[in-house]
Amino acid sequence: MTRALLAALLAALPLAPCARAQTLDVVRRRDVLLRVQVTGTVEARGIFRLKSTIDGRIEEVRASTGSWRAPADVLATLSSTELAAMLDARGSQDKSVMLDRWGKVYRPTPIRCPDECYVLRSYLRPKSWVRPQAVLFEAARGLTMIAHVRAEDVEKLHAAGLVLTYWTDAAPENRRRTPVTALIPDSPGEAKSAAHFEIPLSTRLYFPPGTAWSGEIIARVDHDVLAVPSAALIKSGPFYYLPVRVQTGLTADGVTEILSGVEEGRPYLLLDDTQLHGAERGGSVLPGSVSVEEAAPAEAPAAAPKPAAPAAKPAPAAPPPAPAPAAKPDFGDDPYAR
Repeated sequence: MTRALLAALLAALPLAPCARAQTLDVVRRRDVLLRVQVTGTVEARGIFRLKSTIDGRIEEVRASTGSWRAPADVLATLSSTELAAMLDARGSQDKSVMLDRWGKVYRPTPIRCPDECYVLRSYLRPKSWVRPQAVLFEAARGLTMIAHVRAEDVEKLHAAGLVLTYWTDAAPENRRRTPVTALIPDSPGEAKSAAHFEIPLSTRLYFPPGTAWSGEIIARVDHDVLAVPSAALIKSGPFYYLPVRVQTGLTADGVTEILSGVEEGRPYLLLDDTQLHGAERGGSVLPGSVSVEEAAPAEAPAAAPKPAAPAAKPAPAAPPPAPAPAAKPDFGDDPYAR
C-alpha cells in the first residue's frame, strides 16, 4: 500500500472508529437519488363563523368538532322562545307530536354551513339560550398542508412532475404521496424557510389543523452510474480524492514502487502525519503478497562519540625520600669508657 493512498484511506473517516476505517468496498453502478427534505404543518383556510339569527334556545347539537359537513347537513337546531315555551309545557305529550303540530307555525331554525366546511369549534350546549349574533360554530372552507423549503433546496425543485412523499410526525409509518405544486417565495424576514408550497387536503384524506408532518421529494435521479459512498471521498480545495487499492513493489528511501492499480499522471493526495491519526504509513513495510527482493535493513546510525570527560588534574609529585643516614665507622671500644 502506498504511503499516500493508505494515508488518504485512513483520513477519509477521521471521526470513525478504527474498525470502520478498515472497511473495504468496491466501486459499482447504482442509482443516485437527490432527496430534498421538507417539513410543515396543516392550516385551516377560509375560516368563518356561524351566528344565531334569532333569540332562542339550542334544542339539539349534531355536529362535532374535527369533522367535515356538507351544505345539507344540519349542525344544530335552534327553537324560538315561543316554541321553546310550548315544548317545556307539553307535560307528558311526546315532543315529536308537538313539533308536528306546531312545527309549521314555529319552525325550528336549522344551523348549516353555506358550503362544505370543516368544523373547527362549537360554542353550543343543548338547552342553552342564545341571542341574535351569538357565535355558534367556527368552521373552515378547507385544510391545506404548508411545506417549508430551505434556501439551499429551492433551486432543486423547479423540475416538472415532482412527487412529495409525506407522513405525520406521530405516525411516520403511514406514508402518502401527492404531486408537488408551484413554489411560493416567503416574505422577507421569514425564519422558517425561503419558500413554500401548498397541498390542499381532501375531505377523505386529511389531518387536523396544527398537525406537524415531514416529507421528502426525489428531485433528481441519475440511473446506473458509477458511485461510491460520500464518506469514502476526501475533499481538498475544489477537488475530491478516492482512496483505492494498489499493488506495490519495492520501498526504499521514502518512495514505493506502484505495480498496478493507478496509471501514470493520476493526481494523488499526500497527507501529513497529523492527518493519519496514529495509523502506519504504507511504505513502512513490504507487503507479504508481493514477491520482491527483501530490502536490506538500514544500518543503525553510528552513535555520536561522547564528548571526552575533562582530564583530572595530576596529583602533586611526592617529595623524594630522605636519604638514609650514613653508617658511623666502628673504631672499637672506647678506652676511656670506664
